[in-house]
Order: sequence, then structure tokens, then C-alpha cells
Amino acid sequence: MTQLIQGEVFVVGDDVNTDEIIPAHYCTTTDLDSLGTHALEDLHPSKNPSGEPFRPGRYRLLIAGENFGCGSSREVAPIALAKAGIEVILAKSFGRIFYNNAINWGLAISRARHLVPDDVRTGQTVEIDLDDETFWQDMAPLHRQIIQAGGLTAFNKQGKEIHQPSAPPRPMTLAEKILARAAGVQYVQPGMLLSAEVDRVITHELTLPVAAEQLYQAYGADFRVKDTEKILFVADHTLQIPLVRDDWESQQMVQKALVFVKEQKLPHAFLPPAPFISQGICHVLFPEKGLIRPDTLVVGTDSHSCTYGAFGCFAFGIGNTDLTEIMVSGKLLVNVPQTVQVELSGRLPRGVYAKDVILYILSEVGQNGFTNSVVEFSGPALEFLSSDDRSTIANMTVEGGASCGIFPVGRLRSDPDAVYLKKLSFDLAGLVPYVAPPYKPDNGMPLSELDHPVKIDTAWVGSCTGGKLEDVAAAAAVMSGRRVASGVRFILSPATMGIWEEAGRRGYARELLAAGVQLFPSSCGACIAMGPGALSDEQQVGVFASNRNFKGRAGKGRVYLASPATVAASAIAGEIADPRQYLA
Repeated sequence: MTQLIQGEVFVVGDDVNTDEIIPAHYCTTTDLDSLGTHALEDLHPSKNPSGEPFRPGRYRLLIAGENFGCGSSREVAPIALAKAGIEVILAKSFGRIFYNNAINWGLAISRARHLVPDDVRTGQTVEIDLDDETFWQDMAPLHRQIIQAGGLTAFNKQGKEIHQPSAPPRPMTLAEKILARAAGVQYVQPGMLLSAEVDRVITHELTLPVAAEQLYQAYGADFRVKDTEKILFVADHTLQIPLVRDDWESQQMVQKALVFVKEQKLPHAFLPPAPFISQGICHVLFPEKGLIRPDTLVVGTDSHSCTYGAFGCFAFGIGNTDLTEIMVSGKLLVNVPQTVQVELSGRLPRGVYAKDVILYILSEVGQNGFTNSVVEFSGPALEFLSSDDRSTIANMTVEGGASCGIFPVGRLRSDPDAVYLKKLSFDLAGLVPYVAPPYKPDNGMPLSELDHPVKIDTAWVGSCTGGKLEDVAAAAAVMSGRRVASGVRFILSPATMGIWEEAGRRGYARELLAAGVQLFPSSCGACIAMGPGALSDEQQVGVFASNRNFKGRAGKGRVYLASPATVAASAIAGEIADPRQYLA
């Protein structure tokens, strides 16, 4: 590694997310060299102080504010920056998954933002000395070794023994107990970097082909996965892309994934039963199939892997390189995070749902409020929350920067005197329907506080957040005996084929179709602009039951986040509306 980096800088603000770093529609490829051309293409103007567009090949250093790289687990985000010529990233803080992915790729990354002046501007020349110990402050020595080796795979191939730390006896939280078991030690404490045995690793066709190519390139074309039982695969992201844009090449990702599944004889692979149809979205499908167990360590190449915390797992997102190395060894390097306790009390009023709960919480803590922490839910309200409710809440804890949102539903419990980073409490009894305007999930507010009527073009119920059976039921209850407003397109996509079938048995599908709702097969779809419902025009406005409303995330328009019931009510009214007026 060159130790002295000198060159022009590009400066960005706070909360730059991975959809801005590399838009999802460029990610349907294993040609990583093609990514650099599109780096920061969708950067929101409010996060670009200079107003100058990012020019790949011009800048060697990127300077950022807080929470850089928040959002998805796509390792192609740091890769895109590296392919665009960026060699060093300095930020006040980073999204956890981006930080780890950059290290795994061998990209020099640091929280020592003070190494450059506060008033540094895009285009100025800056010099960073990587021999300066200050650059590596707050970084685990092992992470520094990985960067200097050229990335995680290169480091692991050196065969160096990794020291496994253990903490002195201490009270532990639920997540800490799960990690201690996975690491084979009695006690852990926040700040430790552990090698942990993974129980399950989740992946899909947008990420597995990249990891597969990395695996074969590094370890040989005849390499066989150490423990295929750990891997859960489903094709769920890209299947419906040809329905919304002329991009049949995207289907090569499905085919490459299927080839790898066959070569490695993966036993838990859920393949498309027909064109454009997924068996289900991973975070809903795998619990439905009984493949997720409480008190286990579950990771996935998807940031919303935190959803499995609803089932008592310590679960979080990882990148392609981590997946590659899990396929080799079954193990993963894990930082032991702090835990934030969130106590929930009160029972939800009629017409208020789990989505309103998490939008409310995010509005209180902010997009960086849980960064690098586990959110452990407790309190008397938990007895009133179904598994679907817990899944919705756990799913969106990552939008506050959390590693995981975990519920105590297994055998393990936190020790009574466990130490928490902080404790928060929320009373749900007086909660009202919430909506989060563009372009951040933490923009939530009571629906009644919108300062003007918001006319909509598209209403969409689906995704791992809003396509579960109770979500479909809530939408059907609102739509019963009513019609979708003229000029509004209401699309509903159940999260799994099993939910499709059950929705039919219970009569929900009949109610929805009679109301003018368009039903589409399971897929991540419009949530990531890869299926029907994606906004095709900058002037379009959508109200979605999904989890993110970043610029460009669901297409070109503007997305408001809300509960499935609020989405349905808005489809009837033609503007964002309170569902309680339609419930008897």
C-alpha cells in the first residue's frame, strides 16, 4: 500500500447512503470495474456542499460528515468508490456495514476527520500519511492488518492465527450471550473483535454471484463450501426488473446464482417457480419455512437481515466478502456492539400499527441514533405484538443505524444487571398514524401534521417490511367495499407465495381485487425500483409500506413511508389519508 496519499478531495455532508453512493440499478452485475463510472451519481444536492458533480478518476480522497455509508449492505458501495479512484475515506462516523465492507475490500478508511481542516473544500489538494498512527485511531488492530494486507480474503489466505479475546466475568445482554456462544467463550464485552461461528447466512441473487466469483478466484474453481447447511438462498430481488425496464441482462444474476447453487449442492435454495416470480422475500420466507431459530447468530448479505431479531436472533447485514469467507470457514469477524434498551408500554389503538411504532421511534432517535448498537426491546407492550409486528419493528431498526433489533423470544434473556449504552421508553397507547416524508426514514411525523394535502400517483404494499400476512389483512380491511381513486395505481405484492395462498383462503385477495388493487407476485420489487410500482418520473409521488425513501431508492419520484393501512387509505382518497376513517 502506498503510504502517502496526495490528491484532490471530494467533500460530502452527513447521512450519505449507499443508494446515493451507487444506485441499485447499476448493481445487477458481477463486472465490478463498471461501477466506478456511476459512483455518487445520485448524491442529493443537500449533501454536496460544492454543488459540483463527482467526477470519477479526478479525486483520490473523500471527506464526509456523520453516518457515511448508511443504508444497505451492498459491498459494491465502497467498491464503486475505489473503482472511481478513491483511495482514502475520512468521515466523522460511518454506517456499520459500509465500514466493515470497506475494510474487507482493503480501502483505507478512518474516523480521524480532524486530519483535514474543517473548511476543506471539494477540489483542494490534501495529503494523508498512512504511516501516521492518528489515521488508525479507534480502529481495531486486526482491521488495520486486514486493510494493509489488501482486504479480508488476502489476509485470511496468509494463514495468520487470530487471537480470540475473552472478557472477565460480567453480566451480559441477550445479544452478548448469543455472541459469546458463537465465539466459544464464556464472556464478551462491547468493543471486542471476535471470530464467531455463524449459524445461518442469508443471501440472494443480487449478492451471491459476486461472492461466488470471489470464492472461485481466491480459492480455485474446485473449491467446495465448508458447510452448505448454513446457507439460505432465495432469488427475490431482480426477478421483475424486465417488467419495468428493458434490462434482461439483470437476469444473468439469477442464472449465475442458480449455477452456483447447483455446483455447491446447497440444500436450502428457493428457486423461481416461474418467470418473474419469487418463492418469497428472504426475511419473510425463511422464518415461514422454519429455518430460523432463536438464540442463534444469523447474518445476511442484506441490511434488513436485522429482521430476524424478531425471532430472538442476533442478526445483521454483511457484505459479499464476508459471505465468501463464511463459505470457506463458517466464521465471521464480529465487533461486539453496545446495546440500547427500548422499553415499549401500552397497547396500540385501533388503526395504528407496528409500522407507525418504528416510524415514531426513528423520528425520536434520528438516522444515527442507534449506530453500531443492538436495540433490545422489552416492556409490557411486547405481549401484544405478533411475530409480524416484531418483524416490522426489527426490520427498520437499521434505519436508525442499528446492527440489530432483538426481541427476547427464545430461551436466553439479558442478565438483570446487564449494562446498556442507554435506556429509552415509548408509550404506544396514545400513538397515531405516522408518515415519513422524503428523503429519510427518520422524517416521521403524525399524519395530521402534514402541512398540505399530498396527492399520490402510486400506492404500494409489499417488501420484507410491509408484505406480511397481517399487512395484507390491514390493507384489505381498509379497502373492503371501497375503490381505488381514479388516477392512482395501487399495487400489492405479498412477501411470499405462502402469504399469497393464505390471503386467497381468507378472502383478502378477493376484497383487494374488487377494490381495483393490482396484485403482483412476490418480489422485493418497487422497494428497490426492481419491479412494478417503481416511480418512473421525478414528479410522481408514492406512499409505500416499505422501509426506505432515499432519493432514487424506489425510482425517480418521491416516496412517503407509511403503514399498509395508511397506504390503502391513501389509495382510496387519492392523497395521503388516515386509515381510521375507513375502519368500522
